[in-house]
This record gives sequence, structure tokens and C-alpha cells, in this order.
Amino acid sequence: MHEDGNGIMRNAPTVAHVMECYLGATETFVHEYLAAFTRVRPIVLARRFENLDRFPLPREAALLRSAPRRGSPRWMAGALRRRLRGGQPHHLLYTEHLLRREKARLMHAHFGPAGAELIDVKQRTRLPLVTSFYGYDASMEPFVEQMRDRYRRLFDIGDAFLVEGPAMKARLESLGCPRSRLRIQRIAIDPSRIRFGERRDPGSGPVKLLACGRLVEKKGFDTLLSALAQVRRSDKRLQLRLVGDGPLRPRLEQSIADLDLKDSVTLVGALPRGAWLEEMAASHIYVQPSRTGADGDSEGGAPTALLEAQASGAPIAATRHADIPFVVREGDSALLSDEADAGGLAASLARLASEPARWGTMGRAGRAFIEEHHDVRRLATELEIFYAGLAETGKV
Repeated sequence: MHEDGNGIMRNAPTVAHVMECYLGATETFVHEYLAAFTRVRPIVLARRFENLDRFPLPREAALLRSAPRRGSPRWMAGALRRRLRGGQPHHLLYTEHLLRREKARLMHAHFGPAGAELIDVKQRTRLPLVTSFYGYDASMEPFVEQMRDRYRRLFDIGDAFLVEGPAMKARLESLGCPRSRLRIQRIAIDPSRIRFGERRDPGSGPVKLLACGRLVEKKGFDTLLSALAQVRRSDKRLQLRLVGDGPLRPRLEQSIADLDLKDSVTLVGALPRGAWLEEMAASHIYVQPSRTGADGDSEGGAPTALLEAQASGAPIAATRHADIPFVVREGDSALLSDEADAGGLAASLARLASEPARWGTMGRAGRAFIEEHHDVRRLATELEIFYAGLAETGKV
């Protein structure tokens, strides 16, 4: 095979990435891989598209709508095939048509429901099926219970299942996924695109904390606010900027008022990537207070922002939640406390704020960890080699 102008090898085998939507604003963990592939040609089959300006694909890749528009000739033809094939949904018949047209060698479903929906397509096309689980799709109890029968069939028929770390792997095993078909595929980022900078002692100036995520229960921002209020009783220098938006914003605003934190907490809202990188570079300490929600929802793996913060050189204060301990070096790049433990998180923040001489060492350890374990260039190649072996032999 020869490389074309954008890095994808000519005549590279086609791998179809199937998902409900390409691509949610927080789903950078999917795009990092798609944009880094060189040995396979990725195509994306999705029922709808969002944020295309933020998540461009290589020129040889393709974005394909996996459901024809209602009333179109393709839709009418699908309606006839649906009757002939026992009521298969239009979009799945069209997905099958696209797979054949594009000469796909393998399907990679992103999120458990997408994998479950492809079972019949797999059986008709005989293409290998890989499914990645990311979080809610394996942890949110009401949803998982609703999907239990479909997941049982997926685990029986699917060829391989990818997770971000050992905690997520154990969760899928508990749901009935065969251990022999489970594979850890770490979250990937491109460290070369994140500027590293050692954090410096601000002296009597503010100690700048940064946190990022959707304002939802599993992010644990209420715990962070409680921890911050505790620390500020003895150290007024701590200031928090919280990037993100979501349904819990009114509740967090009330907590900020109740805890007398109006002068020390800024709810920044959602930011474009460039502004987010600037926020990260300007911070002293990154905080990830994630926890399990009342409905069981969790990070599943770990937030991508936590990897980016380490790559930037920020020391970390985080919780022992999901696979967070798998993506940091506890004691070296990060101080960890138990999830939902405001006192424990406060102790981590107080210690970091009082020991700025450690920040540079912690930042270097974090950057080295990310370069060693989470660099997309190496991880994408490993995944492509895995695809090739599965497509060739049908075995994990």
C-alpha cells in the first residue's frame, strides 16, 4: 500500500464506525482515533451529524448518513426490502447497503446500544463486529436493565468489546461479557498538540483551580464546592474556574451562594477548544471530583480532560472513581481521594496549595505518563493492527 497526501495508505481496508450521532461535543475520545488512522480507511455511519467543524476527518474518510430521508427513492426501496426481510428497520437495511457499497471489512460500534442494533446486520454481512463501551451504556442502572436482553445477545454474537480500563472491564464482565473477548483500549490524545508548562509558585497571588465537565451528578462538582469551602477557611488564595454547562447549573449556583463562594468560583460555561486550552495553561491545579450518580451513572473510564490536564503539566487532585486511578500516577502526578468525600478532596487541595514546590515534578510525571500510555499515534496503530487480525482471522 502507498500513502496518499493526507496520510491514509492507498487501498487501505475500510473500517465502518457506526454510531447514533457524529459527534457529541464531549466525545473527542472517538475523534482522536478516527483522525489518526493511517493503515485503515475510516468511514462513519451515523443517523445524524453535529459539530462537523470541530471534528473533521481525513480526506479519504467518509461521513455517511445511515438512514435515507423518508419518502426518497432509497427510502421507498428500503420499505420494499423491509417487507421482504421480515420487518427490518429502514436504517439498518440502509446501513447494510452502505457497508456493501463501501466494501467495509469490519464494523466498529461506538456505545453499547449501537453494537446491539448491529447484531442482525453482522449476521447477514458476516462482518466482524467490535463494540466500544464508554460509560452510561454499562453503568446507568435503569438503562442497563432495559438493555439487558439485547446486551446478552450482543455478548454472545459480537467479536470483540473495547473498554478504557480495568474498572470498565470488570463491569462488562459482571454484565455477562466473555472475558476472552474483552480488550482494554486506552483513551487517546495527541500530546504534541498540548503545550506543556511547569506550574510556578504564585506567592501571595491566587492559586488557580480548574475543573471541566458537564454539570451533571457524576462529575461531583457539588463535592468540589464543599471541599473548596473547607480549604478557604484557612487559605483564601484558592480560586476555582469551572468549565462546562448542564442541567445542574442552577443547583450549583445556589450552592455557591450558600457556601459563600461567590468571590472565589466562576462558572465559565462551555468553551471552544482553543479557549479551553488557554484556561488549562493558565491554571495551577486541575481537579476531577467524579463520582457515581444515584442512578449508577459513572465516568465508566475517565474524562479526556484529565489526560489533557496532565499533558499540559498540571498537578491533579481527583477521586478514586471508575478508571481514574488507571490514567494517573497516584502520588506522582495526582493526589487521589475517595469519591464523594469532600473532606478527603479538601485535604488534597490544601496539600497541593501549600506545596507549590511539588507542582513542577508532578507536572513532568503526568506528561511522561500521558506520552507513554495515551499517545494516539501509538494507540491508533495498535488498534489498526488489531482490526487487521480480526478481519483476517475472525478471532480476538
